[in-house]
Amino acid sequence: MDTTALSILVGVVVVVLGALVTYLSRKATSLRDPVKVWHALNKPVIRRFRPWIYSYLLSFANPFVSCIHLRITTLNKGSCSGVLKEQRRVHNPFNSIHAAALCTFAETVGGLAVFSQLTKKDRAIVTKINMEYLKKARGLITAICQFNLEEVSEQPERECEVTLRDEALDIVAKTTIFWQISRKN
Repeated sequence: MDTTALSILVGVVVVVLGALVTYLSRKATSLRDPVKVWHALNKPVIRRFRPWIYSYLLSFANPFVSCIHLRITTLNKGSCSGVLKEQRRVHNPFNSIHAAALCTFAETVGGLAVFSQLTKKDRAIVTKINMEYLKKARGLITAICQFNLEEVSEQPERECEVTLRDEALDIVAKTTIFWQISRKN
Protein backbone atom coordinates (compact mmCIF):
# COMPACT_ATOMS: atom_id res chain seq x y z
CA MET A 1 0.00 0.00 0.00
CA ASP A 2 1.50 3.35 -0.98
CA THR A 3 1.64 6.37 1.33
CA THR A 4 -1.20 8.22 -0.44
CA ALA A 5 -3.64 5.35 0.04
CA LEU A 6 -2.51 4.96 3.63
CA SER A 7 -3.01 8.65 4.39
CA ILE A 8 -6.50 8.53 2.82
CA LEU A 9 -7.37 5.48 4.93
CA VAL A 10 -6.12 7.21 8.09
CA GLY A 11 -8.15 10.31 7.17
CA VAL A 12 -11.32 8.25 6.72
CA VAL A 13 -10.77 6.48 10.05
CA VAL A 14 -10.24 9.83 11.81
CA VAL A 15 -13.46 11.25 10.29
CA VAL A 16 -15.47 8.14 11.26
CA LEU A 17 -14.07 8.15 14.81
CA GLY A 18 -14.80 11.89 15.09
CA ALA A 19 -18.40 11.34 14.02
CA LEU A 20 -18.75 8.46 16.48
CA VAL A 21 -17.34 10.54 19.36
CA THR A 22 -19.73 13.39 18.52
CA TYR A 23 -22.67 10.98 18.40
CA LEU A 24 -21.69 9.36 21.70
CA SER A 25 -21.17 12.68 23.47
CA ARG A 26 -24.67 13.79 22.44
CA LYS A 27 -26.04 10.51 23.82
CA ALA A 28 -24.11 10.96 27.07
CA THR A 29 -25.85 14.27 27.69
CA SER A 30 -29.26 12.54 27.66
CA LEU A 31 -28.34 9.79 30.14
CA ARG A 32 -31.15 10.96 32.42
CA ASP A 33 -33.41 8.65 30.41
CA PRO A 34 -31.43 5.40 30.22
CA VAL A 35 -33.97 3.55 28.06
CA LYS A 36 -33.95 6.32 25.45
CA VAL A 37 -30.16 6.07 25.15
CA TRP A 38 -30.31 2.25 25.02
CA HIS A 39 -32.82 2.30 22.16
CA ALA A 40 -30.91 5.04 20.34
CA LEU A 41 -27.94 2.68 20.20
CA ASN A 42 -30.05 0.05 18.41
CA LYS A 43 -28.79 1.09 14.99
CA PRO A 44 -27.69 -1.69 12.60
CA VAL A 45 -24.14 -0.37 12.39
CA ILE A 46 -23.51 -0.30 16.16
CA ARG A 47 -26.03 -2.84 17.52
CA ARG A 48 -23.33 -5.47 18.03
CA PHE A 49 -21.30 -3.06 20.16
CA ARG A 50 -24.28 -1.62 22.07
CA PRO A 51 -23.44 -3.20 25.49
CA TRP A 52 -19.87 -1.93 25.32
CA ILE A 53 -20.86 1.56 24.10
CA TYR A 54 -23.65 1.84 26.67
CA SER A 55 -21.28 0.85 29.48
CA TYR A 56 -18.84 3.49 28.26
CA LEU A 57 -21.59 6.13 28.30
CA LEU A 58 -22.72 4.92 31.71
CA SER A 59 -19.27 5.70 33.08
CA PHE A 60 -19.97 9.41 32.40
CA ALA A 61 -23.01 9.33 34.68
CA ASN A 62 -21.40 7.03 37.26
CA PRO A 63 -17.58 7.03 36.96
CA PHE A 64 -17.13 4.34 39.63
CA VAL A 65 -18.85 1.79 37.37
CA SER A 66 -15.93 1.85 34.94
CA CYS A 67 -13.68 0.09 37.47
CA ILE A 68 -15.71 -3.16 37.40
CA HIS A 69 -16.27 -3.34 33.61
CA LEU A 70 -19.89 -4.48 33.62
CA ARG A 71 -22.00 -4.81 30.48
CA ILE A 72 -25.71 -4.02 30.34
CA THR A 73 -27.41 -6.66 28.19
CA THR A 74 -31.08 -5.64 28.28
CA LEU A 75 -32.82 -2.47 29.37
CA ASN A 76 -36.53 -1.75 29.19
CA LYS A 77 -38.89 0.34 31.24
CA GLY A 78 -38.74 -1.17 34.73
CA SER A 79 -36.31 -3.98 33.96
CA CYS A 80 -32.59 -4.31 33.47
CA SER A 81 -30.04 -7.08 33.24
CA GLY A 82 -26.29 -7.09 32.89
CA VAL A 83 -23.22 -9.26 33.11
CA LEU A 84 -20.00 -9.01 35.07
CA LYS A 85 -17.09 -11.11 33.91
CA GLU A 86 -14.65 -12.46 36.46
CA GLN A 87 -11.36 -10.63 36.04
CA ARG A 88 -8.28 -10.17 38.18
CA ARG A 89 -9.14 -6.50 38.79
CA VAL A 90 -12.36 -7.45 40.65
CA HIS A 91 -10.92 -10.37 42.63
CA ASN A 92 -10.66 -10.63 46.38
CA PRO A 93 -7.94 -12.62 48.23
CA PHE A 94 -10.20 -15.71 48.18
CA ASN A 95 -10.07 -16.12 44.38
CA SER A 96 -13.62 -14.95 43.72
CA ILE A 97 -15.30 -11.68 42.71
CA HIS A 98 -15.07 -9.08 45.46
CA ALA A 99 -18.19 -8.30 47.48
CA ALA A 100 -17.87 -4.57 46.75
CA ALA A 101 -17.75 -5.24 43.00
CA LEU A 102 -20.92 -7.35 43.28
CA CYS A 103 -22.61 -4.61 45.30
CA THR A 104 -21.65 -1.94 42.75
CA PHE A 105 -22.89 -4.20 39.95
CA ALA A 106 -26.24 -4.84 41.68
CA GLU A 107 -26.71 -1.16 42.55
CA THR A 108 -26.06 -0.12 38.94
CA VAL A 109 -28.48 -2.66 37.44
CA GLY A 110 -31.12 -1.80 40.05
CA GLY A 111 -30.55 1.91 39.52
CA LEU A 112 -31.10 1.61 35.79
CA ALA A 113 -34.35 -0.27 36.38
CA VAL A 114 -35.52 2.46 38.77
CA PHE A 115 -34.38 5.43 36.67
CA SER A 116 -36.02 3.94 33.59
CA GLN A 117 -39.37 4.62 35.22
CA LEU A 118 -38.73 8.16 36.42
CA THR A 119 -39.51 11.37 34.58
CA LYS A 120 -37.00 14.18 34.17
CA LYS A 121 -38.44 15.98 37.20
CA ASP A 122 -38.40 12.96 39.54
CA ARG A 123 -35.50 12.36 41.90
CA ALA A 124 -34.16 9.14 43.42
CA ILE A 125 -31.29 8.42 45.79
CA VAL A 126 -30.13 5.22 47.46
CA THR A 127 -30.69 5.26 51.22
CA LYS A 128 -29.78 1.69 52.13
CA ILE A 129 -28.47 -1.50 50.51
CA ASN A 130 -28.90 -4.97 52.00
CA MET A 131 -26.79 -7.63 50.33
CA GLU A 132 -26.94 -11.32 51.14
CA TYR A 133 -24.04 -13.37 49.77
CA LEU A 134 -25.02 -17.01 49.25
CA LYS A 135 -22.13 -18.45 47.25
CA LYS A 136 -18.66 -17.46 46.03
CA ALA A 137 -18.97 -15.49 42.81
CA ARG A 138 -16.89 -17.00 40.03
CA GLY A 139 -17.10 -16.86 36.25
CA LEU A 140 -19.73 -14.81 34.46
CA ILE A 141 -22.26 -13.23 36.85
CA THR A 142 -25.67 -12.07 35.61
CA ALA A 143 -27.77 -9.51 37.47
CA ILE A 144 -31.52 -9.17 36.87
CA CYS A 145 -33.86 -6.54 38.26
CA GLN A 146 -37.59 -5.97 37.76
CA PHE A 147 -39.04 -2.80 39.28
CA ASN A 148 -42.55 -1.42 38.97
CA LEU A 149 -42.94 2.07 40.35
CA GLU A 150 -46.74 2.01 40.00
CA GLU A 151 -47.21 -1.14 42.13
CA VAL A 152 -45.64 0.43 45.17
CA SER A 153 -47.63 2.62 47.54
CA GLU A 154 -47.15 6.36 47.75
CA GLN A 155 -44.46 6.02 50.42
CA PRO A 156 -41.32 7.94 49.52
CA GLU A 157 -39.00 4.97 50.22
CA ARG A 158 -39.23 2.12 47.71
CA GLU A 159 -37.30 -1.11 47.57
CA CYS A 160 -35.84 -2.79 44.53
CA GLU A 161 -34.68 -6.45 44.35
CA VAL A 162 -31.65 -7.51 42.30
CA THR A 163 -30.66 -11.16 41.91
CA LEU A 164 -27.13 -12.17 40.92
CA ARG A 165 -26.61 -15.61 39.36
CA ASP A 166 -23.56 -17.50 38.11
CA GLU A 167 -23.23 -19.52 34.90
CA ALA A 168 -24.86 -22.56 36.53
CA LEU A 169 -27.87 -20.30 37.34
CA ASP A 170 -27.21 -20.66 41.07
CA ILE A 171 -28.02 -17.55 43.07
CA VAL A 172 -24.77 -15.95 44.18
CA ALA A 173 -26.26 -12.94 45.96
CA LYS A 174 -29.56 -11.20 46.61
CA THR A 175 -29.66 -7.45 46.92
CA THR A 176 -32.37 -5.18 48.25
CA ILE A 177 -31.84 -1.53 47.43
CA PHE A 178 -33.92 1.11 49.19
CA TRP A 179 -34.57 4.26 47.18
CA GLN A 180 -35.85 7.61 48.40
CA ILE A 181 -38.00 8.71 45.45
CA SER A 182 -39.64 12.10 45.14
CA ARG A 183 -42.12 12.35 42.30
CA LYS A 184 -42.93 15.69 40.71
CA ASN A 185 -46.02 16.35 38.63
